[in-house]
Amino acid sequence: MSKIVSLLMLGLVTIGSVVFAQADLDVFPIGTTKMVYNVFTEEMDEAQILELVVVARESGRYTLRMVTEASGTEDQLAGFGFIFGATTVSSGAGHDVSYSSLQALMDQRNRLQEGAEYQLPSGVFTDIVGVTIAGVWCLEGTLLDEDDPAARMTIAFALSHPVYISPGIRAEELRDGEWVEVFVLELVEYTFTEGGV
Repeated sequence: MSKIVSLLMLGLVTIGSVVFAQADLDVFPIGTTKMVYNVFTEEMDEAQILELVVVARESGRYTLRMVTEASGTEDQLAGFGFIFGATTVSSGAGHDVSYSSLQALMDQRNRLQEGAEYQLPSGVFTDIVGVTIAGVWCLEGTLLDEDDPAARMTIAFALSHPVYISPGIRAEELRDGEWVEVFVLELVEYTFTEGGV
C-alpha cells in the first residue's frame, strides 16, 4: 500500500472527467477557480490544507497558485509539502500514491458508468458510484491491486467542473484484519469567479 500511496502523492493530477482533462489548463474558464483540499496522513493529528488557484486569462495565459498549511510537531512537519505529476502525488511526509494504472480509464472517462467494474492490467476499478464533493459531481470507485491485496485506494473522477487534482483520494492498508487510512485528500471548497483578468 505504501507503494500505491507513494506513487499517488508523487504526481497527482486529477483523474479526468467526462468533459474536462483535469490537468489541462485550457479547460478552466476565464476567471479564477479556487480549490481547497484537506489532506490527512496517519502521522498527522490535524488536516493539512492545500489551496490551489487557477487564474485563466483571456490572453490565453494562466497563473497557478498553491498555498499549503499544516500544524503539528517538529517531527510531523518534517518534509512538509506536496509534489504533483501526471498520475501521482507525493507528500513531504513520505506518502506517495499512484493511480497510473487508471490511465486507460482516464482516456475513456466519458464511458465510465455507475455500478460498472473495470478490469485493469494490475487490478480492478470497482464499486463505482456517483457522489458530489464540494459541489463537484464525480464518479468514485475503488482501485484494488491484484499484486497487493493488503492495499486499496478510492478515487473520485470529477465530471461537472474542471479540477486540478482529484476531488477525492483515500489510500488504505490492511493491518491485522482492519483497513487503516494512511492518506486522504479531499476537496472541501470549490469556487469560481468569472471575469476577464
